[in-house]
Amino acid sequence: MKNKTNLTGYNKEENEELWLWDDLPELDMEVGYKVQELLHYEKSPFQELSIVETKGFGRMLVLDGTPQVTSQDGFIYNEMITHIAMTTHPAPKQVAMIGGGDCGPAREAMKYESVQHIDVVEIDERVIEVCKTWLTKEAESDKIQTIFKDGYAWIQGQKNKFDVLLVDRSDAYGPAVSLYKPQFYQYVHDSLSSNGIAVFQSGSPYYNAGSLGKTIRNLKKHFPIVRTYLCAIPSFPGGIWSFTIASKKWDPLTADLNNLQWQTTKYITPDVYRSSFVLPPYIKNAIEGK
Repeated sequence: MKNKTNLTGYNKEENEELWLWDDLPELDMEVGYKVQELLHYEKSPFQELSIVETKGFGRMLVLDGTPQVTSQDGFIYNEMITHIAMTTHPAPKQVAMIGGGDCGPAREAMKYESVQHIDVVEIDERVIEVCKTWLTKEAESDKIQTIFKDGYAWIQGQKNKFDVLLVDRSDAYGPAVSLYKPQFYQYVHDSLSSNGIAVFQSGSPYYNAGSLGKTIRNLKKHFPIVRTYLCAIPSFPGGIWSFTIASKKWDPLTADLNNLQWQTTKYITPDVYRSSFVLPPYIKNAIEGK
Protein backbone atom coordinates (compact mmCIF):
# COMPACT_ATOMS: atom_id res chain seq x y z
CA MET A 1 0.00 0.00 0.00
CA LYS A 2 1.44 3.35 -1.03
CA ASN A 3 1.53 6.32 1.32
CA LYS A 4 0.39 9.51 -0.40
CA THR A 5 2.59 12.59 -0.22
CA ASN A 6 1.31 16.11 -0.82
CA LEU A 7 2.93 16.20 -4.26
CA THR A 8 0.65 15.25 -7.15
CA GLY A 9 1.67 11.92 -8.65
CA TYR A 10 4.35 11.07 -6.08
CA ASN A 11 4.09 8.18 -3.65
CA LYS A 12 6.45 6.98 -0.95
CA GLU A 13 6.53 3.21 -0.57
CA GLU A 14 6.71 1.39 2.76
CA ASN A 15 10.46 0.92 2.19
CA GLU A 16 10.75 4.73 1.88
CA GLU A 17 11.47 4.60 -1.88
CA LEU A 18 9.89 7.51 -3.76
CA TRP A 19 8.03 6.80 -7.01
CA LEU A 20 6.29 9.01 -9.54
CA TRP A 21 3.10 7.44 -10.87
CA ASP A 22 1.57 8.58 -14.16
CA ASP A 23 -2.12 7.73 -13.87
CA LEU A 24 -3.89 6.42 -16.99
CA PRO A 25 -7.51 6.16 -15.79
CA GLU A 26 -8.85 5.28 -19.23
CA LEU A 27 -6.90 2.01 -19.04
CA ASP A 28 -7.17 1.46 -15.29
CA MET A 29 -3.39 1.48 -14.93
CA GLU A 30 -0.44 3.54 -13.79
CA VAL A 31 3.13 3.84 -15.05
CA GLY A 32 5.74 4.21 -12.31
CA TYR A 33 9.15 5.89 -12.36
CA LYS A 34 11.56 5.31 -9.48
CA VAL A 35 12.81 8.64 -8.13
CA GLN A 36 16.33 8.87 -6.77
CA GLU A 37 16.02 12.48 -5.66
CA LEU A 38 13.49 15.29 -5.72
CA LEU A 39 15.65 18.19 -6.94
CA HIS A 40 13.06 20.95 -7.13
CA TYR A 41 9.40 21.48 -6.36
CA GLU A 42 7.17 24.55 -6.45
CA LYS A 43 3.65 25.66 -7.17
CA SER A 44 3.71 28.28 -9.90
CA PRO A 45 0.64 30.44 -10.61
CA PHE A 46 -0.38 27.81 -13.19
CA GLN A 47 0.69 24.35 -12.02
CA GLU A 48 2.81 22.13 -9.81
CA LEU A 49 6.32 22.03 -11.21
CA SER A 50 9.08 19.64 -10.19
CA ILE A 51 12.42 18.28 -11.34
CA VAL A 52 13.43 14.79 -10.26
CA GLU A 53 16.41 12.55 -10.78
CA THR A 54 14.98 9.21 -11.89
CA LYS A 55 16.59 5.80 -11.86
CA GLY A 56 15.83 4.99 -15.50
CA PHE A 57 15.69 8.28 -17.41
CA GLY A 58 17.90 10.81 -15.66
CA ARG A 59 16.47 14.22 -14.83
CA MET A 60 12.79 14.68 -15.57
CA LEU A 61 10.50 17.71 -15.80
CA VAL A 62 7.13 16.96 -14.17
CA LEU A 63 4.06 19.19 -14.45
CA ASP A 64 1.04 18.47 -12.25
CA GLY A 65 2.40 15.00 -11.63
CA THR A 66 2.80 14.14 -15.32
CA PRO A 67 6.28 13.52 -16.83
CA GLN A 68 7.10 15.90 -19.70
CA VAL A 69 10.70 15.50 -20.85
CA THR A 70 13.83 13.73 -19.59
CA SER A 71 17.54 14.27 -19.99
CA GLN A 72 17.99 10.73 -21.33
CA ASP A 73 15.47 10.65 -24.18
CA GLY A 74 14.17 14.22 -24.52
CA PHE A 75 16.19 14.65 -27.69
CA ILE A 76 13.82 12.25 -29.46
CA TYR A 77 10.75 14.37 -28.77
CA ASN A 78 12.54 17.62 -29.60
CA GLU A 79 13.92 16.34 -32.89
CA MET A 80 10.68 14.76 -34.06
CA ILE A 81 8.39 17.70 -33.29
CA THR A 82 10.79 20.04 -35.11
CA HIS A 83 12.66 18.54 -38.05
CA ILE A 84 9.75 17.08 -40.03
CA ALA A 85 8.12 20.48 -40.59
CA MET A 86 11.41 22.35 -40.93
CA THR A 87 12.46 19.95 -43.68
CA THR A 88 9.08 19.89 -45.40
CA HIS A 89 9.02 23.67 -45.81
CA PRO A 90 11.69 24.58 -48.40
CA ALA A 91 12.78 27.80 -46.65
CA PRO A 92 11.23 28.42 -43.22
CA LYS A 93 12.00 31.95 -42.07
CA GLN A 94 9.42 32.80 -39.42
CA VAL A 95 9.00 30.06 -36.83
CA ALA A 96 6.98 29.86 -33.61
CA MET A 97 6.29 27.29 -30.95
CA ILE A 98 3.63 27.14 -28.29
CA GLY A 99 5.11 25.39 -25.27
CA GLY A 100 8.58 23.96 -25.52
CA GLY A 101 9.63 25.45 -22.20
CA ASP A 102 12.86 23.45 -22.13
CA CYS A 103 13.75 25.27 -25.40
CA GLY A 104 14.69 21.95 -27.04
CA PRO A 105 12.59 22.53 -30.19
CA ALA A 106 14.03 26.04 -30.54
CA ARG A 107 17.57 24.63 -30.50
CA GLU A 108 16.65 22.15 -33.23
CA ALA A 109 14.95 24.82 -35.37
CA MET A 110 18.07 26.99 -35.18
CA LYS A 111 19.93 24.36 -37.23
CA TYR A 112 18.17 25.66 -40.38
CA GLU A 113 20.01 28.60 -41.95
CA SER A 114 16.89 30.13 -43.48
CA VAL A 115 15.42 30.86 -40.03
CA GLN A 116 15.21 34.57 -39.28
CA HIS A 117 13.09 34.62 -36.13
CA ILE A 118 11.63 32.21 -33.56
CA ASP A 119 8.87 33.00 -31.06
CA VAL A 120 8.74 30.69 -28.04
CA VAL A 121 5.36 31.14 -26.35
CA GLU A 122 5.18 29.69 -22.83
CA ILE A 123 2.38 30.40 -20.39
CA ASP A 124 4.50 29.68 -17.32
CA GLU A 125 7.73 31.64 -16.98
CA ARG A 126 8.85 29.35 -14.19
CA VAL A 127 9.03 26.34 -16.54
CA ILE A 128 11.76 28.00 -18.58
CA GLU A 129 13.61 29.25 -15.50
CA VAL A 130 13.54 25.88 -13.75
CA CYS A 131 14.60 24.02 -16.92
CA LYS A 132 17.53 26.42 -17.33
CA THR A 133 18.65 25.67 -13.79
CA TRP A 134 18.12 21.92 -13.61
CA LEU A 135 17.54 20.33 -16.99
CA THR A 136 18.78 22.07 -20.12
CA LYS A 137 20.49 25.22 -21.21
CA GLU A 138 18.27 27.85 -22.74
CA ALA A 139 18.69 28.28 -26.49
CA GLU A 140 20.68 31.49 -26.81
CA SER A 141 20.27 33.52 -29.98
CA ASP A 142 19.16 37.01 -30.87
CA LYS A 143 16.75 35.31 -33.28
CA ILE A 144 14.74 33.82 -30.38
CA GLN A 145 12.08 35.82 -28.56
CA THR A 146 10.43 34.36 -25.47
CA ILE A 147 6.82 35.41 -24.90
CA PHE A 148 5.16 34.60 -21.57
CA LYS A 149 1.52 34.37 -22.51
CA ASP A 150 -1.29 31.86 -22.83
CA GLY A 151 -0.87 30.26 -26.26
CA TYR A 152 -4.59 30.28 -26.99
CA ALA A 153 -4.85 34.02 -26.38
CA TRP A 154 -1.56 34.81 -28.14
CA ILE A 155 -2.32 33.00 -31.38
CA GLN A 156 -5.53 34.94 -31.94
CA GLY A 157 -3.42 38.02 -32.65
CA GLN A 158 -1.21 36.28 -35.23
CA LYS A 159 -2.30 36.49 -38.87
CA ASN A 160 -0.54 35.06 -41.95
CA LYS A 161 2.77 35.24 -40.14
CA PHE A 162 4.53 31.92 -39.59
CA ASP A 163 6.08 29.45 -42.00
CA VAL A 164 6.29 26.79 -39.28
CA LEU A 165 4.36 26.58 -36.01
CA LEU A 166 5.10 23.84 -33.48
CA VAL A 167 2.39 23.12 -30.91
CA ASP A 168 4.21 21.44 -28.03
CA ARG A 169 1.10 21.06 -25.92
CA SER A 170 0.82 18.93 -22.80
CA ASP A 171 -2.17 16.73 -21.99
CA ALA A 172 -5.69 18.12 -22.36
CA TYR A 173 -6.14 19.43 -18.84
CA GLY A 174 -4.81 22.34 -16.80
CA PRO A 175 -3.18 25.21 -18.73
CA ALA A 176 -3.18 23.26 -22.03
CA VAL A 177 -6.89 22.44 -22.24
CA SER A 178 -7.65 25.38 -24.55
CA LEU A 179 -5.11 24.07 -27.08
CA TYR A 180 -7.52 21.21 -27.84
CA LYS A 181 -10.59 23.37 -28.54
CA PRO A 182 -11.94 23.15 -32.12
CA GLN A 183 -11.54 26.91 -32.55
CA PHE A 184 -7.82 26.64 -31.78
CA TYR A 185 -7.19 24.80 -35.06
CA GLN A 186 -8.78 27.67 -36.98
CA TYR A 187 -6.53 30.13 -35.18
CA VAL A 188 -3.50 28.01 -36.06
CA HIS A 189 -4.51 27.99 -39.73
CA ASP A 190 -4.97 31.76 -39.74
CA SER A 191 -1.57 32.36 -38.10
CA LEU A 192 0.32 30.61 -40.90
CA SER A 193 1.66 32.07 -44.10
CA SER A 194 0.10 31.00 -47.40
CA ASN A 195 2.34 27.92 -47.51
CA GLY A 196 2.71 27.44 -43.77
CA ILE A 197 2.96 24.22 -41.77
CA ALA A 198 1.92 23.32 -38.22
CA VAL A 199 2.87 20.30 -36.10
CA PHE A 200 0.91 19.10 -33.07
CA GLN A 201 1.93 16.79 -30.29
CA SER A 202 -0.95 14.34 -30.64
CA GLY A 203 -0.43 11.77 -27.91
CA SER A 204 -0.10 8.02 -27.66
CA PRO A 205 -1.70 6.31 -30.65
CA TYR A 206 -2.50 3.37 -28.38
CA TYR A 207 -3.72 5.00 -25.17
CA ASN A 208 -5.11 8.18 -26.74
CA ALA A 209 -6.36 6.98 -30.13
CA GLY A 210 -9.67 8.80 -29.65
CA SER A 211 -7.95 12.12 -28.96
CA LEU A 212 -5.58 11.58 -31.89
CA GLY A 213 -8.51 10.88 -34.22
CA LYS A 214 -10.24 14.03 -33.03
CA THR A 215 -7.12 16.10 -33.70
CA ILE A 216 -6.90 14.72 -37.23
CA ARG A 217 -10.58 15.40 -37.94
CA ASN A 218 -10.31 18.97 -36.66
CA LEU A 219 -7.24 19.66 -38.79
CA LYS A 220 -8.80 18.23 -41.94
CA LYS A 221 -11.49 20.90 -41.70
CA HIS A 222 -8.83 23.55 -42.35
CA PHE A 223 -5.83 21.96 -44.10
CA PRO A 224 -5.57 20.04 -47.40
CA ILE A 225 -2.61 17.98 -46.15
CA VAL A 226 -2.80 16.26 -42.76
CA ARG A 227 -0.49 13.38 -41.85
CA THR A 228 0.33 11.60 -38.60
CA TYR A 229 3.78 10.24 -37.89
CA LEU A 230 5.29 8.19 -35.08
CA CYS A 231 8.41 7.86 -33.00
CA ALA A 232 9.60 5.76 -30.07
CA ILE A 233 10.13 7.57 -26.74
CA PRO A 234 11.06 5.06 -24.01
CA SER A 235 10.00 7.22 -21.03
CA PHE A 236 6.48 7.85 -22.39
CA PRO A 237 3.64 5.43 -21.53
CA GLY A 238 3.70 2.62 -24.09
CA GLY A 239 6.89 3.92 -25.70
CA ILE A 240 5.27 4.94 -29.01
CA TRP A 241 4.13 8.51 -29.62
CA SER A 242 2.47 10.51 -32.37
CA PHE A 243 2.73 13.92 -33.96
CA THR A 244 0.38 15.28 -36.60
CA ILE A 245 1.51 17.69 -39.31
CA ALA A 246 -0.92 19.99 -41.11
CA SER A 247 0.19 21.87 -44.21
CA LYS A 248 -1.36 24.38 -46.56
CA LYS A 249 0.86 23.41 -49.49
CA TRP A 250 3.91 21.23 -48.85
CA ASP A 251 3.54 17.48 -48.40
CA PRO A 252 6.07 15.90 -46.01
CA LEU A 253 6.02 12.72 -48.10
CA THR A 254 7.52 14.57 -51.07
CA ALA A 255 9.95 16.76 -49.12
CA ASP A 256 13.55 17.17 -50.27
CA LEU A 257 15.41 15.29 -47.56
CA ASN A 258 18.63 16.99 -48.56
CA ASN A 259 17.25 19.83 -46.46
CA LEU A 260 17.12 17.69 -43.30
CA GLN A 261 19.71 18.96 -40.83
CA TRP A 262 20.57 15.65 -39.22
CA GLN A 263 24.36 15.97 -38.98
CA THR A 264 24.25 16.36 -35.18
CA THR A 265 20.93 14.64 -34.39
CA LYS A 266 20.71 11.53 -32.24
CA TYR A 267 17.41 10.12 -33.51
CA ILE A 268 16.14 11.45 -36.81
CA THR A 269 17.83 10.52 -40.10
CA PRO A 270 16.46 10.49 -43.66
CA ASP A 271 15.44 6.85 -43.20
CA VAL A 272 13.76 7.55 -39.86
CA TYR A 273 11.97 10.52 -41.43
CA ARG A 274 10.49 8.32 -44.16
CA SER A 275 9.59 5.40 -41.91
CA SER A 276 7.89 7.59 -39.29
CA PHE A 277 4.89 8.03 -41.61
CA VAL A 278 4.29 4.28 -41.93
CA LEU A 279 1.38 3.53 -39.59
CA PRO A 280 0.57 -0.03 -38.45
CA PRO A 281 -2.96 -1.18 -39.34
CA TYR A 282 -4.12 -1.14 -35.70
CA ILE A 283 -3.27 2.57 -35.46
CA LYS A 284 -4.88 3.38 -38.78
CA ASN A 285 -8.04 1.56 -37.77
CA ALA A 286 -8.12 3.16 -34.32
CA ILE A 287 -7.86 6.74 -35.54
CA GLU A 288 -10.41 6.04 -38.27
CA GLY A 289 -12.83 4.62 -35.69
CA LYS A 290 -12.87 1.12 -37.15
